[in-house]
Amino acid sequence: MVEFVTIGETCAVFAAKYVGRMRYCTDYEIRPGGSESTVAAGVSRLGHTASWVSRLGDDELGRYLLSFIRGEGVDVSNVSTLASHPTGVFVRERLPRGRARHFYYRTGSAFSTMGPQDLPFELIAQSRMLHLTGITPALSASNHALVVEAVKFARQHGVPVLFDPNIRRRLWTRDQAQAVLEPIMAQADYVLPGLDDLQGLYRDDLGENEAVAHLRSLGCRQIILKLGAQGALVVIGDKQERVECVPVADPIDLMGAGDAFAAGFAVGLLEGKDAIESAIFGNAVAGISVETPGNIESLPTIAELHARERGDRPVER
Repeated sequence: MVEFVTIGETCAVFAAKYVGRMRYCTDYEIRPGGSESTVAAGVSRLGHTASWVSRLGDDELGRYLLSFIRGEGVDVSNVSTLASHPTGVFVRERLPRGRARHFYYRTGSAFSTMGPQDLPFELIAQSRMLHLTGITPALSASNHALVVEAVKFARQHGVPVLFDPNIRRRLWTRDQAQAVLEPIMAQADYVLPGLDDLQGLYRDDLGENEAVAHLRSLGCRQIILKLGAQGALVVIGDKQERVECVPVADPIDLMGAGDAFAAGFAVGLLEGKDAIESAIFGNAVAGISVETPGNIESLPTIAELHARERGDRPVER
């Protein structure tokens, strides 16, 4: 039985090798880029079984992604390929202080053809957790229907749903995103938004207390509000607690930090920790992940995480 199941698109990312305007960059490297597969790889590295459900083009980029993610110990037996549609692509422009800007080329991708009929119902029913993001319903009407059905099915079978809104403003408007995502967030067992996600969804100056109040008004029961360098705010019912994180003085790559947090949080729950303990664990995973480049590449193993917690000094020579 696979413990953790996630469903979503992974693209081939052409990432600039240096900071500056993309129009002047002549040196790129190819990397995998997908929130869901990143979280699955993080769960796997932390010692638990994870399955990634997706669809890729029957092309060289799709083969690269499938091989890469399989190599991370993630079950890919529910990843199909499609010759008539390409693997999604996006380009990453590097910005100062570890930030980035993305340009998407994923309309009509192989994954965008997936719908409710493609769900692996038995796999979900036998798992201990289902993870989804708000990226998927932005990609196509059939992808939206897939997410709605997956949440409904998981809840019917007692499988906890972790939902990360993961707002991508380049994929749809605020009004479109609100109409689609609010009902999904209300149905999820755990909602894991970043404050910047909710600012993108509602308004740029939205504060954390306003964000929590609005999610509560939607009916969200367990909210884990990611606050970046300020840690996370864990809200369970009427109680809330701030979870601090260890600051990283010189982050190299902030992309994927939220996914690293989600992986750590999910593993915490799988290991019987409560939401606060799981958020502390998620912060630790995310803190290590921003110290090196890449999304999947920067995720720590459980041994590395424990060594960091003990303060072990690595042997360098």
